[in-house]
Amino acid sequence: MKETTEKAMKRHASEIEEMTARHEHEIDELRINCKHKKVSDWTKSMWATGHYGPSVKTCKNCGLVMETEEWNLEVKDGRG
Repeated sequence: MKETTEKAMKRHASEIEEMTARHEHEIDELRINCKHKKVSDWTKSMWATGHYGPSVKTCKNCGLVMETEEWNLEVKDGRG
């Protein structure tokens, strides 16, 4: 009996959720135990594709954000 597309999508979604949860735990453990000896230079961050946030420095081993630049959120409206 062939698996329907809907059932296959649900099965894959479940597998993806399990894999994501497993790897998130592994990443958390890595970051807890990491010595953060190698840190990147300032790099622009993006909170969504094409939407830049403040620059950050991250650990080159585990990817943890180590430092975030102060970000001025004041918007000039051109009226003065």
